[in-house]
Amino acid sequence: MITITKIFKFEASHSLPLHAGKCKNLHGHSYRLEVTIGSNQLNEKGMVMDFGILTEIVNLKIINKLDHQHLNQFYECPTAENMISDFMSEMNKSLPSYVFLVSLRLWETETCHADWSRINKL
Repeated sequence: MITITKIFKFEASHSLPLHAGKCKNLHGHSYRLEVTIGSNQLNEKGMVMDFGILTEIVNLKIINKLDHQHLNQFYECPTAENMISDFMSEMNKSLPSYVFLVSLRLWETETCHADWSRINKL
């Protein structure tokens, strides 16, 4: 398998209503999303997928929807874990059949992230 990874950034606010600490209050993050896709063979251009096409898909399905938004409008409890689960579902529905989603990593802060990985599912 050959993989490629593209990194995306977006800004958003949220509050975690079920959290007992300060994250219960309204606050914001500079999110960083790492999207890794793979294929068992390269296309006719010698690529897993053109980075531009991957960018179009991720922007359409995730970034354009959430950037500079209040995440509680989209998620009942907008934790990084709930968000990455939703991102996984959106990407699996949106990728062409010749590639597959390998992993997602959503950084909420410089030191905290949530991961989804196909490898963990085996």
